[in-house]
Amino acid sequence: MKKGKKVLSYVKYEKELESAYRERLSLVKRPEEVGKVFVEFALNLLSKIDPRIDKSFSDQIFFELNVGSNYRLSTFLQSLLADHLSSSDLSAILERMASTAAHRYKALTSNAERTDYFRLQERPEQR
Repeated sequence: MKKGKKVLSYVKYEKELESAYRERLSLVKRPEEVGKVFVEFALNLLSKIDPRIDKSFSDQIFFELNVGSNYRLSTFLQSLLADHLSSSDLSAILERMASTAAHRYKALTSNAERTDYFRLQERPEQR
């Protein structure tokens, strides 16, 4: 960014969602649910920033465990939010949210014993 350019901050919205987001992630028992929680809260954040964004955009946000970033926005959503992404801290906030989700995902997958316990309870043949 160039010197003197106004930078918007959406930390206020992040703080509003943060405790509910962390609580929901802590309740997740299966790794595949982590991405759903991330997408839900990312949509909630983006809808606060841009009212045009609603639940129909849920297929435009992707939770991915990558080296560089743990999330990806569709090209359409990136173009819709281009001004916000280039002149604010939105990308950093989304990355922090994705990083928290990635940490939870890794915790669930690394503790196979606990994860398998919950999966065993769901099998119909075990009832």
